[in-house]
Amino acid sequence: MKTATIIDLIVDANVHTQSMNHIIKQQHISQRMRRRLKNNGIITINGQSATWDTLVHGGDHLLMKLAPEQEFSRTPINLEIVYEDDYILAVNKAAGVLMHPTSTVREGTLANGVLYYYNKTHQVHDFHPVHRLDKDTSGIVIIAKTSVVQHAFDKQRIKFQKVYDAIVEGTMPSQSLTINYPIGRKPGSIIERCCTLIGKPARTDVTVLTHHIVSEPIQMDINISTQQVLTHVQCVLHTGRTHQIRVHLSHLGFPLAGDDLYGGHLDLIQRQALHAGYLSFTHPMTQKHMELRAPLPEDMKNILNP
Repeated sequence: MKTATIIDLIVDANVHTQSMNHIIKQQHISQRMRRRLKNNGIITINGQSATWDTLVHGGDHLLMKLAPEQEFSRTPINLEIVYEDDYILAVNKAAGVLMHPTSTVREGTLANGVLYYYNKTHQVHDFHPVHRLDKDTSGIVIIAKTSVVQHAFDKQRIKFQKVYDAIVEGTMPSQSLTINYPIGRKPGSIIERCCTLIGKPARTDVTVLTHHIVSEPIQMDINISTQQVLTHVQCVLHTGRTHQIRVHLSHLGFPLAGDDLYGGHLDLIQRQALHAGYLSFTHPMTQKHMELRAPLPEDMKNILNP
C-alpha cells in the first residue's frame, strides 16, 4: 500500500514555537483527519521522526503522511482531463462510467481510472470527489487530490455554478423559465424521485437553445418513420437534489430523451441526454476564479444533427 502525503510545508520563519495540533488546524484539516494523523500518521520535522507532541518552530520542514483509506484497483480508462494542478483534477466523465466501485462493479470506474493515472504520472494521491454525476450523465467532475483540499471546498463553502445541456422530448413553449418545486423520494422506490410538497427545496433555471425535428423509424417497418420534436436546453442548478433536472423537466411533461426512468424513450439515445458542460468556482487553495468547459458528447450531437 502506498502512503499519501497529507502535509508538506516549511513553517514561516516568523512563526513562534507552536504545538503540532495548532499548525495542523491552520491547514484547514478536518477534526476527523487530525485524529487519524495523530493516531496513525508518520511525522517528520527536518527529516527527523517526530510525534504529535513535538513542538514546531519557525523555519521547520514539516512532513506528515498517512496510509490511504481506499484500496481501489488501478485500471486504465479513457480519461479526458479538462484541468489539472497540484490540488485538483477535473475530468470530462463519459456516460456509462460509475464514479467509484460498488459491490458488483470493481473496475472500469472513474476512481479506478484516476488512480491508474496518478500511478502512471508518479503522483501519490487518493480519490476524493468534490461532487458526483450519475452513471449515465456525462460531463465535468472535480476530484481533490488530497483530503485537505476536499475539506477546503466544504470549509470555505465554495459555491459552484453548474450549467447542464439537456435534450428533452417535445417543444418547450417558453424561452426561459424557473422550476421551483420541492423534490423527494417517490413512495415505494429507493431510486426514483418526484416533485412533492413534502420534499426538499429545489430550483432549476431552464433556457431554450434550439428546437429540432427528427425522424425515428417505426419498429415494424424501417422504411416508415415518424417525426418527433426535441428541444435542446441549458439548465442552471441552484440546488443539488438527486435527479433534479430529470425530475423537474419530466414533471413539466418534457422528459429527457433516453431517460426511460422518468418517461423518456430509448429510440434515439440509450441514456438520459444530460451533460454537465460548464462549471465555475473559486479555487479553494489558489483563490483563482475557475471556468471549465466540456463539449457536447457525440451521442447528444448525433440526435440533434442526424
